[in-house]
Amino acid sequence: MDFQKCPYEHTLFVKIGNDAKILIVYLYVDDLIYTENDSAMFVEFKKSLMDEFEMFDLGNMHYFLGLKVVQSDYGIIFFQKKYVREILDRFKMLNCNPTNTPVEFGLKLNKVGRGTKVDSTLYKQIVGSIMYLKATRLDTMYAVSLVSR
Repeated sequence: MDFQKCPYEHTLFVKIGNDAKILIVYLYVDDLIYTENDSAMFVEFKKSLMDEFEMFDLGNMHYFLGLKVVQSDYGIIFFQKKYVREILDRFKMLNCNPTNTPVEFGLKLNKVGRGTKVDSTLYKQIVGSIMYLKATRLDTMYAVSLVSR
């Protein structure tokens, strides 16, 4: 099939055809995820796979690794709304106060003062859980890195 295996990712394969046509296939457990700029190239690839293996076409991807995937003519958008609700529910924060800014501008965290003792294991679980949000919410990256220190 003339695919080249990516030297850095052993489950990623690329086929480059004439006139800059390209088909990229990612193998994940028992699923194939692909992108292409020539649908005929993909149809030929899919037919050859279906001739060789028993398989089903599930259509467009809707979820991947907990991310909701919405595909349109304008691009692909990923959401983690369900994951955020699960985190808020798990740590009993469903009624917390939302904010548009993940961290106050110029905020300096320090150990001055006694403050209230917190369960360090719970704190680490919360920080670890929100680290995964950086996949779709890059605006949280600085704040999460700050509190993880």
